[in-house]
Amino acid sequence: MTIPVLMPKVGLTMTEGKIVEWKKGEGERVEKGEILFVFETEKVTFEVEAQQSGFLAKILAGVDEVVSVGKEVGILSEERGQLVEPTPGKPEPVHLTNETRSTELRAEKPGKIRATPMARRLARERGLDLENIASSSAGGRIRMKDVEAAPAEAGEKPVLPPVGEEKLRSVPSPESNDQLVKLSGMRKIIAQKMLASKVQAAQTYMVISVDATKLLETREKLKAATEKSAGVHLTITDILMKITASAIAAHPVINTRWSTDGILWIEAVHMGIAMALDEGLIVPVIRDIGDKSLSEIAKARVELVGKGKAGKLTPDEMRGSTFTLSSLGMYGVEEFTAIINQPESAILAVGAILDKPVVIEKEIVIRPIMKVTLSYDHRVIDGAKAAVFMKTLKELIEDPILILA
Repeated sequence: MTIPVLMPKVGLTMTEGKIVEWKKGEGERVEKGEILFVFETEKVTFEVEAQQSGFLAKILAGVDEVVSVGKEVGILSEERGQLVEPTPGKPEPVHLTNETRSTELRAEKPGKIRATPMARRLARERGLDLENIASSSAGGRIRMKDVEAAPAEAGEKPVLPPVGEEKLRSVPSPESNDQLVKLSGMRKIIAQKMLASKVQAAQTYMVISVDATKLLETREKLKAATEKSAGVHLTITDILMKITASAIAAHPVINTRWSTDGILWIEAVHMGIAMALDEGLIVPVIRDIGDKSLSEIAKARVELVGKGKAGKLTPDEMRGSTFTLSSLGMYGVEEFTAIINQPESAILAVGAILDKPVVIEKEIVIRPIMKVTLSYDHRVIDGAKAAVFMKTLKELIEDPILILA
């Protein structure tokens, strides 16, 4: 008996996934619950467990192949060496063999640019024309790696290192304890998104210092009530997200997206929370945060963080953010700038709250001071607009009762 291994659907909007790694080879024994293969979506990587024990009789989708949800990627058999036949009642899965590539080329219309769905999506995100991207495959189909290797602008030639230099940089020295750690699927996605953000957006920055005295007082006053009503711990970040959403509502240009067709103004604020894992950075999203109470925000944050640490976030829970808040205050970082989380137009970086001497009414006093930095896309947000937003944000942080009353 054979059992098909299918590309799972994680989240309502997922339509396909790219195979990143097979943990087992053909013919190897697989125990129920073992990780069989790893795939990635636009946002994150997922590990797929074997639903029952057996042998991996056939791999139908190789590494880097994009497979639609529900399609077969492999076949398990109960016995080693068992004859593998197509699953009854199901069409043969599409996988990239030379024969398949030839069939694809024959089926496509003359003059149409041949590219995988992931390659087309990445090209759109980077504003690249597929006509200017060369294919590295024998069949001439443009794949994601071809888009990644393409210059940022049409006609621009990539800067190549001197011959042998790249090899020396990527190979550990035998005389040292250097180690080469292969890039994970998540790390590749992070690298692509961060580089694309720096290349595509006209990023500039603005910093303000705020007196966090009343912010701290507000948390002390509300934390007991929040723990009682929601059963979670209220944090400064929870309050800052609520305050930031209110400031964005007063200055909706911050909640926009750039596109080649125009600027998209988004009504609802969906707040991304920059979250660090051992594998890399993820950004789960609290939707419609402006309509939520502090208790609801705190509860949503705790649930998302818990899922993130357990590796159980779905693509839907990391999709659709309109603005992101990143905080490193818990590490004592006083000030930093964050890279905009594309396709958003801005991101807020929050530093640590530190006691500092300040001048108030011509007297030097000690106050808890926090530095907040806005990274914004100058194609969409003018400097004066960003400054007015930061002024409002400062006023609300220094007097949270204005929105919490």
